[in-house]
Formats: sequence, C-alpha cells, structure tokens
Amino acid sequence: MIFKMMMDASGEDEKPVVRGFLKHLVLGFAGGVAVGSILLGGMLLSLQNMDLDMPLLWIFAMMLQCGPVGGLIGVGIYLSRVTQRDSDEDVDDKPSPGGNAPEEVEFDQVVIRPNSKSGGALKPSKA
Repeated sequence: MIFKMMMDASGEDEKPVVRGFLKHLVLGFAGGVAVGSILLGGMLLSLQNMDLDMPLLWIFAMMLQCGPVGGLIGVGIYLSRVTQRDSDEDVDDKPSPGGNAPEEVEFDQVVIRPNSKSGGALKPSKA
C-alpha cells in the first residue's frame, strides 16, 4: 500500500527513481533475511549438542532482524548510484549565507603592527 502511494505521488520523471528505490529496498530486505537465515543456521549448527528449547517465534525473529539492515544497505547502494558524485562544483564551494566555503580575506583588512614594547612584561623573580 505504501509502495503504491509512493508511486502515485511521484511525477513521470521521478517514477524510475522511485521504482529503483523500492526495488533495492525489497531486494535488500530479502538479502538481509537470507543472511539472517545463514547466521541462524550457523549458530544452530555450532550449538547442535545443546538442548535448545526455542519457540518458533524466536527463530523467525532471529532470521528477520537482519532484514531492515539489509533494506537500508540496499537503499544506500541505490542512492549512491543515483546521486551525482562526479560533479566538480559543490554547492558549498561558493560563499553564501550558511555555506561552508572559506570567507575570502581582503588584504586591506589585515593589520600588521610593528614590534612594540610591552608595558607589562614579566620580569624573572629573584627567589
């Protein structure tokens, strides 16, 4: 239902991006569940000599806990492909209010003072 709402709310030029986002989300979740199943199988094989009275719900929970992490990884992979990283010019490279660009220094603002005698210089103690 939420996937359909996302597809309906997107414009024609955004539909391929949303479709790819949802595809990577679902595939990442499925991959996470598969990894969780493999880890559960490995754990149960390593503990096969123990008497484990685990409810079936715990087994499913152990498998499913890797699903959301896999979904986030899938979305991160897709978003790193979609964003343009090869652009040389960054938005923050230009000076603007709130930007991270260094402020340009005008040399008429820099004041260089010659060495002057300091009035309150410390003198060594005789103790």
